[in-house]
Amino acid sequence: MLTLFSRKAVIDGRTVRFRKEMTILDAARQAGIEIPTLCHIQGHLPTGVCRVCVVEVQGARTLVGACHTPIEDGMVIRTRTPKVMAVRRGVIELMLSAHTGECVNDPNADACRLHNLASDCEAGAPLFGIPHPRSYPVEAENPYVLRDLSKCIMCRRCIVACNEIAGKSVLGIGYRGFETKIISGCDGALTAAECEHCGACIEHCPTGALSAADGLAPHIIAASKSTAGKPVPKTEPGRARLLPLLKQELAAHGALSAERMEKVAGDLNISVSDVFGVSSFYAFLPREGNGAHRIRVCRCVPCHLKEGPSVIEALKNALGIEPGEASPDGRFFLEQVSCIGACDQAPAMLINDTLYGNLKPGHIPEILKAY
Repeated sequence: MLTLFSRKAVIDGRTVRFRKEMTILDAARQAGIEIPTLCHIQGHLPTGVCRVCVVEVQGARTLVGACHTPIEDGMVIRTRTPKVMAVRRGVIELMLSAHTGECVNDPNADACRLHNLASDCEAGAPLFGIPHPRSYPVEAENPYVLRDLSKCIMCRRCIVACNEIAGKSVLGIGYRGFETKIISGCDGALTAAECEHCGACIEHCPTGALSAADGLAPHIIAASKSTAGKPVPKTEPGRARLLPLLKQELAAHGALSAERMEKVAGDLNISVSDVFGVSSFYAFLPREGNGAHRIRVCRCVPCHLKEGPSVIEALKNALGIEPGEASPDGRFFLEQVSCIGACDQAPAMLINDTLYGNLKPGHIPEILKAY
């Protein structure tokens, strides 16, 4: 019969014992072997989004994330091989490329977990330049929390802290691609009505994107530490009903307004942030526009590399509107979307549910005339 710690693995040449339900990270930490992490909060379900904790497992095809990979009997694991360190540095440099600016010269930068990891891994200056880095104004509407999303690396620790430690579910993920960001509600400011002074998100933010408002830091941090490590039990909502309900609201109203999304959130007993996050991810769940005919023009790379920009210009000229606007007669609403699943027919667009592919600017007047 197996005892509690009878299973064995080898990490960095050391034999370690572990329980069946442990991850590689759990077993390594128990043995005093440090594997760096950024997105992980000890004692909570791992998200595995940052990839800083990658390790090499003998026989595995690729590197694996230590925070979410179960450790198995007989595994041979190495945490600092040249391959591991190269990947780890590359991941950190990618995050640093969108996290430069004031923080680099900030005397308090030693509190930034990302910069500390960069130093530990000997990561140099970012090699990946971003021509238009994301920039957001500092939000000070909340009397307890200052939010600077320009410093956010979307590690999701604040979401885990809000959901599982504070039990409030105020924060979520919205949009997709380069526009992805942490949101509250329908992507509004973090107000005191939603977020009071529990401080869980501040305590777990690794980069200073969330900080305590002036004069409140001791109280907030004390409140946060009193709840740390005490997961809040949550009932599993009927999330399988979310998309059907959103489609139902869309069919009835033409777009998903903030009021419609708040209604759906209430019906399902989930947060408005979760509902907005889903609606902002999918191109076919529009949040604005009530034109009789909705025109969706793909802006992804295949369409852009062909004549996509010229097609968009032709639509703007023919309708006299910009993307995100309705025509004066209310007949059309024009929007650019991330993907319509027609890369083989690029450039392409949808009018309502009808696909038009292999477009040329000269095709636009004739197509619109049919509507």
